[in-house]
Amino acid sequence: MKLIRYTTRNSAGSVLIVSLCTALVLGILLAGYLVYTQTQNISVAKSQSWNAAITVAEAGVEEALAHLNRNAPYFDPVEGTNNLACNGWTNLGNNRYGCPRRYLGQNFYDVTITLVGLTPIIDSIGYVYEPGLQASAPRIMFASAGVEIPAGYQARKVRIFTKIDSMFAVAMAARSTINLNGNNITCDSFDSADPNYSENGRYPTGNVNKTKDKGDVATNGEILNTLNLGNANIKGQAKTGPGGTINIGPQGSVGSRAWVEGGNRGIQPGWSANDMNVVFPPVTLPNTTWYPKSKDNKNINGVLYDYVFTQSGDFCISSGGNILVTNGVTVRLRVISNFKMTGNDDRIVIKPDASLKLYMEGASFQVSGQGVVNETGNAANFYYYGLPSNTELKLSGNAAFVGAIYAPNADFSLGGGGNNNYDFVGASVTKTVTMNGHFNFHYDENLARIGAYRGFIPTLWTED
Repeated sequence: MKLIRYTTRNSAGSVLIVSLCTALVLGILLAGYLVYTQTQNISVAKSQSWNAAITVAEAGVEEALAHLNRNAPYFDPVEGTNNLACNGWTNLGNNRYGCPRRYLGQNFYDVTITLVGLTPIIDSIGYVYEPGLQASAPRIMFASAGVEIPAGYQARKVRIFTKIDSMFAVAMAARSTINLNGNNITCDSFDSADPNYSENGRYPTGNVNKTKDKGDVATNGEILNTLNLGNANIKGQAKTGPGGTINIGPQGSVGSRAWVEGGNRGIQPGWSANDMNVVFPPVTLPNTTWYPKSKDNKNINGVLYDYVFTQSGDFCISSGGNILVTNGVTVRLRVISNFKMTGNDDRIVIKPDASLKLYMEGASFQVSGQGVVNETGNAANFYYYGLPSNTELKLSGNAAFVGAIYAPNADFSLGGGGNNNYDFVGASVTKTVTMNGHFNFHYDENLARIGAYRGFIPTLWTED
């Protein structure tokens, strides 16, 4: 019998082959793991850069908003966008404005503002440097912006749509208390820019179907009975500040047109709130030259006018008096001391196609008699701005008013009321409101679109 003998050399060779194969497999696995780890690191780095680019783009948005609102509040809407080519920003044409590229270390952003009426659009692209991103990597093109991404960078683009933050967002607003003590007080709304809810731009007297229910009454007050509605009929919402309460009489009604006109009493569910928290900035005088206006003492159609304005401009008078602004004239008028009109023929007359912005520095503004005769019928043609020194604003007798009042330091009182329901057309923002007698308050919703505003705020955000 022949026996087969295994040598030590053959055994050693087999072990070596097995060891080499094992090492090869382990090497392949280790290399694969290292490649996987590297890929994960690159992916994480790209993700971090991708997210960081949004933060850089947001910095551009913040700068653009600050540039838009650098002189806010705007008591003349034109002032909001009439001088964006300043502070390093330049006019790029086609209503676009841009600033120099802003660097944040190796990162940077490009931002532009495009004017579309009173709704500017902000485009901001944030770039973040990523060392691991190869220079030969394909570049991304933002077709809408016409911008190519530099090699070695991640980029994100955001587009922000904005709108004006109106000071006349409600019919009647107050920083403190509102007391509607009279009888037959009503508040509703219409839209002078919509023929379906106005008559040739005027309040649709006698046509209730053209009225609306945005006659909101609101106060920042946070105390008991800060909003006393009495027996008023409010076609709109009632709002107070946090902790404020609403007091309504047994015949009072607050809610939609259908609710109020249907004879319902009390507050309609969902038509009240206690989250009012609005900042009402003080009025500042426009940066202009105010030309002193001497008295004219002109008799026109049997009325003696103290001041007659036949040319547009910025003027200054020491106190009140009968005022006439003639056709096609635009006037900004600064009144330094108290303004009081009490006679039956006392009035401020604004002729068709004319407009008046009155800046009141005096402590008291009182109007009775004929009141403010705004023959345009449009509240946007008469703005009353009470500076911080203006603490009293009073309408009494049969004084009708068509205009917008912004006097956040003034106590506003309305007494009497006319012989029809065309008492107050426009909007008001004051410190307090006290209403006695018979008064109808009609809010022009168009003032929220074209009136004075606190500044621009974002409404929509999109990302690329």
